[in-house]
Amino acid sequence: MLFVVLIFLYFSAQNKPNAGDVARIKILDKEIVSGEKELAKLKQNADGIEQDIKALEAKILEIGGAKLLTQKSKVDGIRMIINLANDEITKAEVAGEKAKKDITKYKSQIESNSAALEQAETEVEELEGEIGELVQYISDLRVKVEEATAAAENQKEDLDEIKNELDEAEADLEAFKTKEVCNCF
Repeated sequence: MLFVVLIFLYFSAQNKPNAGDVARIKILDKEIVSGEKELAKLKQNADGIEQDIKALEAKILEIGGAKLLTQKSKVDGIRMIINLANDEITKAEVAGEKAKKDITKYKSQIESNSAALEQAETEVEELEGEIGELVQYISDLRVKVEEATAAAENQKEDLDEIKNELDEAEADLEAFKTKEVCNCF
């Protein structure tokens, strides 16, 4: 019925439904009514069949008595255990598949990390070599600085000696000049 209303609204919006559309709507309405009647009959038949099944089950239980009830109870219990076991199997299979995927993922990560570790170790070795070279270079520079410092001290001593000699020579020159000046007068 909703379908008919939607079609009606659609055609109403166009304001001019053609004769073919109107005829098709009438045919569809008849099919819907017919389908609804058939569905109602099928529901009645299904209800009747369900009642017959319940009646047969009741008769079977009456005939079998307590022994049948016991067996039925055992079967129901076993079915429940089987269902639980199937659920556990399904969970275990899902967990197993996830574990397989995780193993693959982790193996990939391990390989990637191993490659990164090897690269890092290579870089560390290179850096250690460079550090060794720098330590040797610094050691050589210290020796040169010590030598330069010693040479500078020696030069200072030599300079002090030369300055003392110069001071003595200047003092001698001044004394000589003073004598000359005194002798001249």
